Amino acid sequence: MKHVKKIIVGTLIVATTALGASAYANRDGGKFQDRMIERISKKLELTDTQKEALATFGAELAETRELMRGGSTDIRSEMSALVTADTFDQGKALTMINDRAAALQNNAPELVAAAAVFFDGLDASQKEQITKFAEKRGRGHRH
Repeated sequence: MKHVKKIIVGTLIVATTALGASAYANRDGGKFQDRMIERISKKLELTDTQKEALATFGAELAETRELMRGGSTDIRSEMSALVTADTFDQGKALTMINDRAAALQNNAPELVAAAAVFFDGLDASQKEQITKFAEKRGRGHRH
């Protein structure tokens, strides 16, 4: 049981960190997303149609991120309350995870469709650039 508790706590901490980072990135009213779309468009030399598909995909990602927050204005305090309590409320932790998983699952078809429109619209050289970028970032070359 101790191992399961560690897994749940670890999962919740990772989820909280990811949601906190995305919330911080989204505080600028969508300017961050617009800048990222511009940067990606320049690097991949996207056409207007491809750029529009990327913007739609980005909007779906942002919507999914909001759904994952679960309508909670302060997920950090909820997590803190779970971790600092005398006993870890497994039911509440499981409910938090299940709610977020259900939100992701409900929005998955739209997210996948938007991703398909964007990625199917890329040519071979653009897909190769994305593959190289993913391989580079996947090996821990963040700096």
